[in-house]
Amino acid sequence: MRNEEHEVQKAICNYLDIRRMCYFAIPNGGKRNKIEAKKFKSEGVKSGVPDICFIWEGMSYFLEVKKPKTLTPKGRLSQNQKEFIAKLEDNGAEVAVVYSVADVIESFIDWGIGH
Repeated sequence: MRNEEHEVQKAICNYLDIRRMCYFAIPNGGKRNKIEAKKFKSEGVKSGVPDICFIWEGMSYFLEVKKPKTLTPKGRLSQNQKEFIAKLEDNGAEVAVVYSVADVIESFIDWGIGH
C-alpha cells in the first residue's frame, strides 16, 4: 500500500474506532514469493478483496481504500478488484470505494448507518 493510501486507511480506522464499529482490515496486499503466494491462496486469500470489512446490524460492508488525488492521479480499481466487488454486491454486501474519511461518512449516510 502506498504511503498516501496508508495514511487514509489509518484515518478511516480511527474514525471507525470512534464510531465503535466492529471492523477489521484485510491485509491481502504486498509482494510475496511463489511459495508464500501458493500457501496463502490455498488458505483462501483472494485477489481483489477490499481493504476493510465491517459489520453493522447483521449486514456486511466493505471499504476499498484508494489514494486520493494529490499531485498524482487518484488510485483506481484493478480488474480483480472490480470483479470481486461485483461478486460481493451480487451476494448482498455493500461496498464503497473511498478516498477519505469524508467518503466513508457519505457512504454511511447512503447506507443509513448511524441514523
